[in-house]
Amino acid sequence: MNITITGNLGSGKSSVCKELEKSGFTIISAGDIFRQIAAEKGMTVIELNEAAKKDRSIDDMLDQRSTELGKTMDHTVFDSRLAWHFVQHSFKVFLLVDTKEAARRVFTGNSRSAETYQDIKEAQAGLEERAKLEQERFKNLYGIDYYDACNYDLIIESTAASPQQIAQEIRRNFELYQTQPFSTKVEMNLKSLRFSDCQEGHPQAECIQKGQEQTLCADGSFCAGQKKGVFCLCGDVSKAEAAAASGKVFAVLERLEMGQSEADEGKLRYMIDFAKVL
Repeated sequence: MNITITGNLGSGKSSVCKELEKSGFTIISAGDIFRQIAAEKGMTVIELNEAAKKDRSIDDMLDQRSTELGKTMDHTVFDSRLAWHFVQHSFKVFLLVDTKEAARRVFTGNSRSAETYQDIKEAQAGLEERAKLEQERFKNLYGIDYYDACNYDLIIESTAASPQQIAQEIRRNFELYQTQPFSTKVEMNLKSLRFSDCQEGHPQAECIQKGQEQTLCADGSFCAGQKKGVFCLCGDVSKAEAAAASGKVFAVLERLEMGQSEADEGKLRYMIDFAKVL
């Protein structure tokens, strides 16, 4: 069985794939396939990119190649925006990240896109606009909703976790899924969730330690709501506090309650599209 990984812009997909490669997975990216097609056509990548803007058949060729590789490869990670749609019978992973953190990563990183932004605020606006345009493009081309959580088996937040921790949790869930398939699972970082209904001054999960080769996800599942623009655990939070204190990094969300007025404000909008299925 293979793994397909996609996610928000700036969510750290490439870094996570490098960690999965260290643990024995073969990595195939959309860029790898695109470069292969360019070589076959005797074109540079830039030339093929320009041609693809006018010729839909190039995108179709990329998609078909992904489908074919998915049928012949095993224990392979496909790092691609739409591999989850084209690689059948794969474990589908979506990396979720706070838009502010994504903007910081892009702006302070080495990507060429960082050169087009004047500051992190502008980078955040740019990433959000790109995400909106991509969603519209995918809907027009393929009739799919990229931000529908039902498309994915595991949605895991990367905002406050290292690539090593995320890769470890993906491996654990991948192994579990092969023996006990589950429907969409959402794992948020404990550091992103405030405790005790967001009471002012209540300690958050700052004591989360660096992940060891132990289970990084808290036992059981949790319900969260949104208040004052942040996500807060509902009900008895003692279990979450104990999990954070013991070094757990992730928590499975069973349900997310969010008022429409807060959603309209766009706060932490990286979760909004997923809230409808929790």
